[in-house]
Amino acid sequence: MFGRRESLRELIRGEHDILRELIRGEHDSLRELIRTQHEEFLTYQEKRDEEFRAERELNRELLLRNEKVSTALIAEIEEGRKQIQANTRAVLSVLDRLEGSGGVAT
Repeated sequence: MFGRRESLRELIRGEHDILRELIRGEHDSLRELIRTQHEEFLTYQEKRDEEFRAERELNRELLLRNEKVSTALIAEIEEGRKQIQANTRAVLSVLDRLEGSGGVAT
């Protein structure tokens, strides 16, 4: 009976060793999978960061261009407003002279 017990222990030890090797192999496989996925994620993240920087630079350039254009437009509008005011004064001046001389405006 003692011999049977020893063979059972050897069988269990053998199975235990086999399971340990399987687990170690699975652990190594999972470690490699995680490492690969981590590297892929870092590559993806670097690409997204680069795209973000490029978009931010593009937006900055667009804002600067828009500012230049709007500044020029505001200057033109202001010049147009001054011209309209000058024309209005001139027309009113002519009307005042015509009214004062008994001209057509009365």
